[in-house]
Amino acid sequence: MAKIEIRVSDLSGRQIEDEGHRAQLVVERHPNFSEPITLDVLPEDISSQIEERDEDFVVLTYYPPEEEQTDPQQVLMPLDEFNTLSTQGDMNEVLETAHRAQEEEQRSRRRVPRRSAGSRRQQQDTRRRERVDYTSAEHAGEPHRGTVSEREAEYVRNNLDEVNARLRQRGHREIDPNDPKMAADYGFPPPVGRSEVEERVEEEEASPT
Repeated sequence: MAKIEIRVSDLSGRQIEDEGHRAQLVVERHPNFSEPITLDVLPEDISSQIEERDEDFVVLTYYPPEEEQTDPQQVLMPLDEFNTLSTQGDMNEVLETAHRAQEEEQRSRRRVPRRSAGSRRQQQDTRRRERVDYTSAEHAGEPHRGTVSEREAEYVRNNLDEVNARLRQRGHREIDPNDPKMAADYGFPPPVGRSEVEERVEEEEASPT
């Protein structure tokens, strides 16, 4: 027994006798369906509706405030209706102003070279190093260039155990009052137990020739 397949319009139910006369209508977006749906139709089923809608449309995406915690919403709005949204003048002027500001912001971002950001970071790091206060309880006694100020030396002398504990924790050398140079830098009494020969050599080196 032979079977005859008859195709009909999904909209009108009328038979589509000629396959070449069959049109399709794709529902790209619908609030009740998550995927596009294709309908078989006859041109006359929708041609009148299409011809009537000769107005222009604007496709918008509305992003609600974060506090609303809702997803962006896509809106299809007639151009004439969209133009009425502006109360600040002509909508085309509003769009032109926003477009220029958007382009200027993009150009500003492109003009900033990557190395400039690095240079700024290096300058900030340099200034940060220059601002280290070696007379403070946090940094006194740490190795640094230049002479040890009296204020730093006084703090180290009065808090030697605390300073050395901090230096050990940070991987720095400790301050040894028995080291002649450190003793001189931080104002400790001259190291004891030196031989008379060492003292005499130092006196000779210090005396003018």
